[in-house]
Amino acid sequence: MQMFRWVVLAGALSTSACASAISGNGDNISKLERAKASDPNSQVAVRNLGIAYFRAPSPRLTEARSALQQAVSMNPRDGVAALYLGLVAEAQNDLPAAKNAYEAYVAFGKTRGVKEQINARLAVIARKENEENAKRAIAQEQALSASPGPRTTVAVMPFRFTGTDTSLKPLERGMAELIVTDLSRASALKVVERTQLQALLDEISLQQRQGVAAGTGVRAGKILQAGSLVGGSISQLQGDQLSTTANVTSVQTTQAVGSGYSGQSTLDQLFTAEKNIVLKLFQDLGINLTTAERNAIEQRPTRSIAAFLAYSRGLELQDAGRFDDASRAYDNALRLDPGFVSAQQKSQEAKNAVAGAAVTVATVETGLRGTAEGAAVAAAANGTTTEGSANAASSIAEGLNPSVAGGATQQGATSVNPPALDVSAGTGGDNPSSKAAKVTIIIKQPPL
Repeated sequence: MQMFRWVVLAGALSTSACASAISGNGDNISKLERAKASDPNSQVAVRNLGIAYFRAPSPRLTEARSALQQAVSMNPRDGVAALYLGLVAEAQNDLPAAKNAYEAYVAFGKTRGVKEQINARLAVIARKENEENAKRAIAQEQALSASPGPRTTVAVMPFRFTGTDTSLKPLERGMAELIVTDLSRASALKVVERTQLQALLDEISLQQRQGVAAGTGVRAGKILQAGSLVGGSISQLQGDQLSTTANVTSVQTTQAVGSGYSGQSTLDQLFTAEKNIVLKLFQDLGINLTTAERNAIEQRPTRSIAAFLAYSRGLELQDAGRFDDASRAYDNALRLDPGFVSAQQKSQEAKNAVAGAAVTVATVETGLRGTAEGAAVAAAANGTTTEGSANAASSIAEGLNPSVAGGATQQGATSVNPPALDVSAGTGGDNPSSKAAKVTIIIKQPPL
């Protein structure tokens, strides 16, 4: 997955009203520097200077970030400052800072179309963070391996499938996902996120089609600081007859913990088999469940095996980075079972990953065009600290009915379901409930 090509894209913006002005030339930067010097307490001057630094022909990222951080500290609810701080941080490959700034824009920004873009971009950053964390963890493997994690921190490996019916192979991911979900219901356990584990497995070149190489799981467990490792297998015996095994391994000793699980079932009995596996794993881990936890574990994500197989296929495709295909698989699961909540959530994740990959500086600034936030950016580009009110009406319209330009920023990407209507985006107020307006209607009596 590629990072933004910020510098290249900065010079490739269109020449329309907002975008053409956002060049941050030297004269305008000098104007804003003087404005800041004359009024150091002007948050708008500080913010606009940060934007101008970022939009300079040769971006001045360090200075831009310093100014935008100051602007955000002066007004944490300034969405434009947060947005550009995120753009700068991502250009510097500081993913945690970019994530925090983008989340602030999603919370306080006023342009709904851009909020959707940034929300989608956050999915890309989350995946990128997992990849970066995996690289750092492997680089520190020797130190991490010397200090084993607690027994109650558990990593669940993908299961291994053997059989002639390849349509059942996605159960490797699906079964592991069910077990992660159910183990997570116990407050006494900390379960490693599946995406975090998968990023590490990818980094150490463990591919599902090769199966789990000897010792790889324990190595991953040590790097992730997990004290216990769960693994297992699913074997197709004949037709829909399956044999399933699962066990807990101590990462520190590499020895099995407890007696593990082994049983046979039909494909239709898969969910019952998974519940039996989980209860045995809790027993081997020495975890006593509360009544509430046990009741939660008894819940089933779907009653449709066909929907679950489609969902499992989506997990497999998502782990391979094929988000478009994964989205279609999740949507197929939803078609088979419209009440399959996990499939709905994963479908949205996959769509966000597709849409987020298409987000660039150019698409963001196109989305801002014609809005009050776009006017703020244009003011920065013009070297001024006055934003005017010319775009107030278009800002209201944008908040209530996003423009065609804003919608066009995700061409070629899978559409993302819009969030609930943000009333503050239409009113321009951060807290609509605290705003009041008085309307006077004068009715003149017609002459007799």
